[in-house]
Amino acid sequence: MKKFVLALSLLTLSLSGEAYEAMVQKGQLPPNLEALLAKASGETGVNFRKDDFQLIEERTLATSRFTMYVQTNSQVPVAKTAVRIWADKNTGELILAELHLDESTATNKMLLAEKFRRARFSAGALKSNLLSNLVFLLVSTEVAGHPTDNRVLSMSVKDQWENGDLVREATVRGRRGIHVISVSLLKNKVLRRSYREFPQSERVALEAYVYPIYEEVEGTGERLPYELKELRHIDAEVREAGDAPLGSLGETKFSETNYSPLLAETVLGEMNNLWSEVSLRKKVEAATSQLPLRPNTFDRGVLLQGKYATINLHPAVKEKFPEVAFPLVPTINHLLAWSNETGIFEAKPIPGLAGKAITSAEDLLTRVPFRHPEHDATEYINSGSDEVQVYYAVTVLMETLVKFGFTDKELSEKPFHAFLYDPDIGMRDNAYYYDNTINFTTYSANAINYARDNSTIWHELGHAVMERLMGSHLGFADSKSGYGGLSEGMADFLAQIIVEHETRGAHFPGKKNFRILNETGFYLTNEYHDDGEAYGGALNDMFLAAIAGEIDGLHAFTDLTLEAMRLTRNHPSLSAAAWFEHLLYADSLGSEVRRPERFRAAILEALKKRNFSFSRTFTPAAMTVSVDGQDLTNESPGSRENPINLCQAVLPATFNLRVALTSGDAEFIRFPATVKVEYQKGALQGAIKWGGEARNPETFVVNSAAEIADFPVRALGCDSVNQPDGSCKDYAYVQVFNQDSVKPIAKKRFYLKLNPTPCE
Repeated sequence: MKKFVLALSLLTLSLSGEAYEAMVQKGQLPPNLEALLAKASGETGVNFRKDDFQLIEERTLATSRFTMYVQTNSQVPVAKTAVRIWADKNTGELILAELHLDESTATNKMLLAEKFRRARFSAGALKSNLLSNLVFLLVSTEVAGHPTDNRVLSMSVKDQWENGDLVREATVRGRRGIHVISVSLLKNKVLRRSYREFPQSERVALEAYVYPIYEEVEGTGERLPYELKELRHIDAEVREAGDAPLGSLGETKFSETNYSPLLAETVLGEMNNLWSEVSLRKKVEAATSQLPLRPNTFDRGVLLQGKYATINLHPAVKEKFPEVAFPLVPTINHLLAWSNETGIFEAKPIPGLAGKAITSAEDLLTRVPFRHPEHDATEYINSGSDEVQVYYAVTVLMETLVKFGFTDKELSEKPFHAFLYDPDIGMRDNAYYYDNTINFTTYSANAINYARDNSTIWHELGHAVMERLMGSHLGFADSKSGYGGLSEGMADFLAQIIVEHETRGAHFPGKKNFRILNETGFYLTNEYHDDGEAYGGALNDMFLAAIAGEIDGLHAFTDLTLEAMRLTRNHPSLSAAAWFEHLLYADSLGSEVRRPERFRAAILEALKKRNFSFSRTFTPAAMTVSVDGQDLTNESPGSRENPINLCQAVLPATFNLRVALTSGDAEFIRFPATVKVEYQKGALQGAIKWGGEARNPETFVVNSAAEIADFPVRALGCDSVNQPDGSCKDYAYVQVFNQDSVKPIAKKRFYLKLNPTPCE
């Protein structure tokens, strides 16, 4: 194999401040912690000791043996540290090792330990109810101040050292999204907070009738025909769930004080009764594996449980939809129910409900999907057609990825659990992935039914495959709360692989509107869905180049993507540059289905066209949108999670927006450029009545970097309510086009929320 040396910035030794980062390539060192720490100690002069590192994970992947450690002090992990090692499964030779270490923590080991002791902390003290109550008071106060999602439904925490401070990061689930709030345990104050809504779907063997791609085109409502397809890999036997399938676990509450996703499965975690969703799921699986098997046959009622998917109804269906026409009995698959009855958040696993049993092949063929004008959930449940569609879609994705190289033991073999008809009004018109489950809600009349939209199902499963291959401890350097552009773009791209495989490139209604087919550049958006267009679009550009004229291109590029995902497993701070550099490194290694560097030219060419460079001196093109003098960012007033709140009495309200553009080193934005303000056609738009809708879109031309586009945005009132508190939330979509671009190359969203209450 040709030796390949990367001359890119992030794959070489980096000594910036107190952080040490290094990449050790194939065969350069033995694949063990001692050798790697010796290298780090020699290059920094800092004594990194093996006993200051905690083993987090050992796993056999399809192509390697993976091991991960984190740096600790006083048994508390150090933020954004990791030693990750990939070794050849057969020879034991190093394939890749990456080190992310904190020099300051190692240098000041005794000082931090003394700080920990003087603050009267210990492993037991960190789990105390007193400390938990104090932190919860701070966190709940922060959540209570959120304008649209101020209820705490559950809370989990993790403790870590950050810049010499002992920090507890609380992850709070609200009705519509996730709050992440960091509290200094040494200073007893909130350090930072962020919020993200659950990702909204934005577009981007028995025989049964299903939709090959989806039921209807989002935005136009055009209906597509269903077809007769096979439902494969249905289990011949299923566990007899009974009335209490989870046994004593179903009555056990797990306290957030013992929640630790990083340490739960370590020796230290077991000693201290720590838990996480992953460790609890393993306990549930172990308990339910002892239940008796029964034939999954027509006379007993076939359940859609199989190799890759199990279909369940949400536990709340029994109470919320009393007109369901068949018995609702438990399954062995669970969701977590959180409560706060004692002042401490506690989680309890609760079983899902079995769907409509299949009594014959003919019975299954009668489940012909129909589009109810109001998306009546009870009628859909009684028909059973959504269950069939989701089972089919999950199976297709997994079969395709396994064929193309997703053969990692356990990761590619265990099923995903689908839960349908979550009745929470705050989650309506949505589908989302969480903890090995893909979840579907109920739908309003004008929405599409995402349980019948394979492209959405495959997108959400894209998040799931990312979590399995890239690890549950993956961190993002350029996004908050673990959901950023890379996550959205990768999910779009994995879905696109399946679409391409299923359609063989053929056109179908709505295909041109997929989010991944875009011209968006990097660094030119202000929220993760749009940021994801640059990631997904760049990957799709590479993909299209890879499959053009190459009969095995689809297989080979999918194989490359899966290997790059393995080689970024549990990366503590993955950025765009780091992701694409790992893609290049995986390409340099080659595999059984692709020669080394087969796609290097396609990768670099696609990035060049997306306002991206690996050079540290590169200046990208820029789009600045200011609102009444303040720049619009992903956190500023007017952003998705921080909309400007208005009461009805001040309407109509006018905001002055200014757009400034620069070309950057790559001249990605070319003058004269066109700026359009879209009020109606973007995903999830339509709740607010805007003054510019009659001219939609409003259009302006910017002739040079010195020229500023000024325009007013006027809100007149609510056209429809789309928030649980009776308000309406909407955005004006500011988009930039080059003269030769069909789709926008830069875009930012300006959000308003109109409240029904009078002004105070």
